[in-house]
Amino acid sequence: MPSERLAVTVVPGAGWRAADIRQVAREAEQAGFEAMFSTEVNSDTMATALVMGAATERITVGTWVANIYLRHPYVCAKGAELIADDTGGRFVLGLGVSHGPVNDALGVDMANAPDDLIAYVRAVRAWLAGDGPATHLPQHAAAHRVPIHLAALGLRAAERAATVADGLMPTMWSPERVAKSAEYIARGRARASEPGPVELTLGLPTFLGDDLDALRETARANLALYTGFPFFRRMWRESGFPDEADAMDRGEGAAGLSDALLDSFCLIGPLSRCRERLDEYRSAGVDLPILNPPIGPAAALDVIRAFGKGP
Repeated sequence: MPSERLAVTVVPGAGWRAADIRQVAREAEQAGFEAMFSTEVNSDTMATALVMGAATERITVGTWVANIYLRHPYVCAKGAELIADDTGGRFVLGLGVSHGPVNDALGVDMANAPDDLIAYVRAVRAWLAGDGPATHLPQHAAAHRVPIHLAALGLRAAERAATVADGLMPTMWSPERVAKSAEYIARGRARASEPGPVELTLGLPTFLGDDLDALRETARANLALYTGFPFFRRMWRESGFPDEADAMDRGEGAAGLSDALLDSFCLIGPLSRCRERLDEYRSAGVDLPILNPPIGPAAALDVIRAFGKGP
């Protein structure tokens, strides 16, 4: 029988205050969610994870995902070590390379992104193990283990990530793509220096309600920005939506998010319909579904309360 594990992620850079982060984290914990993650969009996801962890007692907190180009691996490792220590080991470090338009705006060169990501993971792991060179003082191993998960949209990227990561953090995959990813993940894991299970999480945009037409319009408003990211357009083309990807290439934005495309990767509709879809994802191989509510604290609370199991 599929696991009932469930997590939620939020976008605190979209107008949230620290008090909102604390409230949503506490409610997610009280509702029985296993984990809560935060994106790095106009925000510092490491600082957000620290706030979430300090506001809670049991729930795992994490980054979904931290942009590797914004922090030296030494700083990332030291921040992760502190959050893990403050939460008693309730921290997952999600890492990724972000997207061209984002990094271009920040003056970041991501020409060698695949290699950069693997090298960054190895460097962070070395610092966490206390193996880095002495700076002001000798290094020491972190008191708590810090699982490292990697963002991956492409199947080849998932294969590469599986060679070094404890888990994968794709988003907007269909159940069919999840099932197809298994062979790639297994192939990558076979080349890992420390073979073992890889946790597959998956971000699922979540839109609850009875009016499917209205919900799809809400989804388009929330997800239009992703149509401008080449990684997503490539993924959707690979997933069997070439016409939609062509529309996005032409700059048509939200118009490229057809009903069929949205239905392929969103939880959308009444709660019962969304729960059935969750079961499909779990059966396809997702270990930890991560609900991604619409923008705003109120929407996050609505999703948490709807899917929550209570204390």
